[in-house]
Order: sequence, then structure tokens, then C-alpha cells
Amino acid sequence: MKKLRYIVVFFLSVSSTWLSGQVLYDVHRLLLGETLHYKAKWGFLTIGSATTKSERKLYKIGQNLCCKIQLEGTTNGLARLFYLNDRWMSYIDIQNLTTLKSYRKIREGKYKLDELTYFNLEQKKAEIWTLNYQTKKFQFRKVYKTPLNIRDVVAGFMIIRLVDFSKYNKGEHFVIDGFYEDTGYKIDVTMCGMEYTKTDRGKVLCYKVKPSVPKNKVFQDVNAVDVWINSSKPYQIVCIKARLILGNLWIEQTW
Repeated sequence: MKKLRYIVVFFLSVSSTWLSGQVLYDVHRLLLGETLHYKAKWGFLTIGSATTKSERKLYKIGQNLCCKIQLEGTTNGLARLFYLNDRWMSYIDIQNLTTLKSYRKIREGKYKLDELTYFNLEQKKAEIWTLNYQTKKFQFRKVYKTPLNIRDVVAGFMIIRLVDFSKYNKGEHFVIDGFYEDTGYKIDVTMCGMEYTKTDRGKVLCYKVKPSVPKNKVFQDVNAVDVWINSSKPYQIVCIKARLILGNLWIEQTW
């Protein structure tokens, strides 16, 4: 169950949780009122699905206008033997794409967690609150130090679509710093060029990028993941392929 959770989190944050000022991205690509659907396949079996949704309405947190984005992933079919139904929700500043508040609801087998995180960008810290299931109230748990301009998993998933890959040549790369819970990591992203990818709606011309994978017992090696992003508006993630120790995993967009 722990390995399955690691895979899910990595795919959702493949763009990482914050981008340095050297990365070229276009905030005007931000699209509100959008819902996207994905399916997860392990070999020939469909083992899960995921949905991302951004609301049209903007919310105000302090003096900041934020968009609200939700992401949900669940197992199905034979994979229900490894039951997973996770939901993330984040309020993201529309000016600098930093996360101000996030919520995650984790249901994996017998394990469950409801967690609120408040991000203080000036003090570079994240304040964690967890739900007490007996009192039905959130209780303060811990404060973590965070990198500058912190972004959570949901913001990371969104930002990969905002990177202007047309400015990068084949073979060029950039380094991204990430933060999940209390762990920091670095991902080297390489631009592999453009190629057509088969989808349910025919072939789509995509940017292909390869993010490095932190060393672990899940993926075959550090170069085990490939990501294809539609080269045309609205620059959606079309599919992700990962070579795992126990076979290949595909995340594909569905219509």
C-alpha cells in the first residue's frame, strides 16, 4: 500500500511542487472551469482512474485571489484488493501560482487521514492540522520549513502544463525542487523533443519530457518515467508511462 501511494503522489507531482525563476512558464495558460479524466493501466488491466477539476469561481484568502483545484484518484477492478480513494484540494494564488491552503483526504485500505495545510510564504513554513475522528475537529500537528514559493502536489500537477516547452531544445533540461510532507527532493527534467502519441481520439502531437525519479524500490531506474504533454492549447497532460519493477504503468487521458 505504501508503494502504491508513492506512485500516485509522484505522478500527481511530476512537475514538482515549485519551479525556480529560471524555468520558463506562461501564467496566461491557466484555464478555469476545466475537468479532465484519466485512467491507469498496468499491463492490459485498467486498475484505477483520476479526475482533475478547476472551478470557474475565484476565492479570496487574505488579500490573495485564488483558484480552487481538486484532484481525485481511486483504484477499481482487480486493484480494489489494494483499495485507494484519495482526494486533494488546493487554493492557488493566480498571480504567482503558489499554494496558500490545501486539504487532502486519504483512504487507503484501513488507513485514513484528513489533513489541512496552511502555507506562510513570507516565513517559508507550512502549518499542518489533522482531523481527530473522535472530536470531529482539526488539531494542530506540526510546522514544516518549506522552500521559497512553495507549491503543493495539486499545484505541481497544474504547473507542468504552464511550462513553455517551445522555448526548450531537444536535450535541454532544468532542475526542479519539490516538497511533499516533510521531505525535499530534486527532479531533473529533460526535453526529449516532439512526437505523436496515440489516444482514444487519434494521434496527438506532444512535447515529450523525461523527469528523473528519486532512487526507490518502485521504479526500474532514475530514467523510468516519460510524460507527453499536448503541444496545442490547452496543453493537457496526455499520458505518462512508468517502467516499474513489476511491469509498466500507463496513465492516459480519457474523453
